Amino acid sequence: MKGLLLAAAVVALTSAACGGSDDEPSGAGSATPSGPARVTELDDGAVGVADVDGSAWLVQPEAGTVLPGDGDPVEVGEAPLRIVDTPDGAWVSVIGDGTVVRIDPASGEVDTTVRLEPGGSEPEGLAWDGTHLWVVDQAGGRVLELDPDGSVVDSFATDDEPRLVAAGDSGVWVANYGGTSVTRVAGGRVRTVHLSSCVGPQGIAEVAGRVWVSCTLSGKAIALDARSMKQVAEVTGLPDADAVLANGDAVYVVGQSGPTVYVIDAATGELRDTVRLDDAPPTSENVGAALVGSDLVVTHPDVRQVYTLPAP
Repeated sequence: MKGLLLAAAVVALTSAACGGSDDEPSGAGSATPSGPARVTELDDGAVGVADVDGSAWLVQPEAGTVLPGDGDPVEVGEAPLRIVDTPDGAWVSVIGDGTVVRIDPASGEVDTTVRLEPGGSEPEGLAWDGTHLWVVDQAGGRVLELDPDGSVVDSFATDDEPRLVAAGDSGVWVANYGGTSVTRVAGGRVRTVHLSSCVGPQGIAEVAGRVWVSCTLSGKAIALDARSMKQVAEVTGLPDADAVLANGDAVYVVGQSGPTVYVIDAATGELRDTVRLDDAPPTSENVGAALVGSDLVVTHPDVRQVYTLPAP
């Protein structure tokens, strides 16, 4: 694949059981090895990642490109960030241009460009709910609902500086980084709740009746009851907690430092495992994570590396 230099190095992953201090994750954890990760070095760092037709597609903000799994880079615009696969193609948020674009996986070309109005919009997080595309406008403090062809269906107010969005059984969820809050959109109705103990909410995912949120500036993750939106669980000691991903009965919270994957039991809130992938520092951007087949793929833009490991 153009732009990729496959690294021969394989990093050993370590798993640590941790206590309840500010520097160590709380909850139960084992000290068993988690196996090796394959490391791929990039010419340009990647943030967003998604499973598209069974391969990892990577979004490279500085290069302004998307790297398909085994194809050539696709130019999409200035500072693309996130990607989500849909039946009609892979949608990418391009924050520098205020657009979302759709790539046809068959041709490897952009076939649709949607410019968000008004000017100055900053598309960030993306989600697909099975019927509609959801796009976070970070500057506008809103989330937009789009038809599969890119037509805007509706717009819903969130809170200050919304970041990432997730579609779940109970609705569409938005983490408002600047507003220290979470917004739920369900059946056209909007509810936003303030998170007093969660500073910098960012990653978000719904699983098993709970909504898990990373608190990047608090170094932890919390869970909300999906119906009441009240906090029901907390895992502390997760430095620079960023991406959140659900996989069956597990929740993965990816910390920027390392990066490090924290595996949490979705039902009990107990920490199952801690998997440190490398020694990279926190990033001024974001790390990304996606399930690709049976693998977990994690990006870290500053070190220009992608880590692939069997999903813990």
